[in-house]
Amino acid sequence: MTPTGIAPVSVNRSAVQAQLTLYLQFRKVAPPHMAQVRSAMVADVGARIRSLRTAKGLTQAQLADPLYTKAYISMLESGRTRASMKALEHIAGVLGVNPSDLLGGASTPATPQLDLLEARRLLEVGDGNAAVPLLEKLEEGLNASDQLVRLRYLAAAYNMVGQPKQAFPIIERAQRMADLLENAEESIRLKAVLAAAHARMYDYTESTRLLREVVVACDEGVVKDKTFHFRRLVDLALTLTSQRQGKQALTIYERAIELSESFGDRNLIAILYAGIAKAYQNEGDLEGAIQYNLKSLQAYEELGLLDQVACTLDNAAMLYAEYGNRERANDCLRRAAALAQQTKRDGTLASIRATEAEILAKTDPARGLDAAQEALRFARKIGQPDAEVRALVLIGELRMASSAAAAKRLFQEASQLAEERVPHMLRVIFDRWSRAAEARGDSDEALRLARRALETVRS
Repeated sequence: MTPTGIAPVSVNRSAVQAQLTLYLQFRKVAPPHMAQVRSAMVADVGARIRSLRTAKGLTQAQLADPLYTKAYISMLESGRTRASMKALEHIAGVLGVNPSDLLGGASTPATPQLDLLEARRLLEVGDGNAAVPLLEKLEEGLNASDQLVRLRYLAAAYNMVGQPKQAFPIIERAQRMADLLENAEESIRLKAVLAAAHARMYDYTESTRLLREVVVACDEGVVKDKTFHFRRLVDLALTLTSQRQGKQALTIYERAIELSESFGDRNLIAILYAGIAKAYQNEGDLEGAIQYNLKSLQAYEELGLLDQVACTLDNAAMLYAEYGNRERANDCLRRAAALAQQTKRDGTLASIRATEAEILAKTDPARGLDAAQEALRFARKIGQPDAEVRALVLIGELRMASSAAAAKRLFQEASQLAEERVPHMLRVIFDRWSRAAEARGDSDEALRLARRALETVRS
């Protein structure tokens, strides 16, 4: 992510005291004396900034331009105020060094800014498990603005590790803090984290509403960050895709593609292409779906992300099977299975086995049933609910003709598991259950289940 956009700390002592008092109100302790703001670390950072600036032949005004003032740089260099995270990033960028170089040495309790930067790095590489404990203990030594950033990072880390319920109270606390600091940009960034938490809880309606507000704010210049804007467009399009609103999603995808041309985040672009493929598939355009699936596959191959390559090949196999090209579908599955085994991704392998069973059942129901039962056993063994639900539904479809009662039990088991673990799959379950009942000639049951499927979309 690009710099957070947090305003620099004010350049007078009373304003610094006010910010510290505001932060400490959230921690419910009395504010310290101003002497505690000026520390050996602050003085050391200031001396390092001055040394690097003079070595570069820059004036304080040149170092400050265009975000800060000469007076602010003077206060930093003399150790009279602590640099915010954004200020460190700006100064490091002008001086051509890493922000950590301004802090000096390894991370210690005396260098909270470096811990915050390290937490950001961990989030950027997707290591939420390491970011959470680092951010939880980072209470001391940060000014109010950087504490606000810490809270946002912590909520994002909880989303990343699949604990969105932990994120909600943190976001609420951060939103109150952003309001008191009158930080409009941070409020918008927090809305994006909140949208992600709702999406993790499968509340796509609320997630969509929040993301639309975030995108509008970016359009209006509240957040002037192209990468952030691009990522929220992708999030919005993916959420609309999850709601099967393909036409709206494709419109947003087009905007994201236009914006992506200004930078090269290949990982996110690969996700973007995969989302477009799914939207086209939902709209019944298999050629468009295959085209963008292949673009996503190429991007992941260039990045060397083998597990994502395997997942994309798994998706491609289903698309080719629907298109009628079984030979190409089977080739994709062979490659996907080999990569999943190579990378030791059992979850991906469980999905591949469910896909193999679904494709096989189209031409050989008996063999498809055996494959589905094997896929179900494997999914249960490793605890992969998505693949387990898919296998249960397929077995239910294949048994409907011979035993409607047995099929009903399987569909009921699948829907109960989905409600507990993967609620986004409920629509698919009731939709396929309805079609199986209709094929058996039970039109009343088919209609009832079709209504259940529509209810899951609305909810």
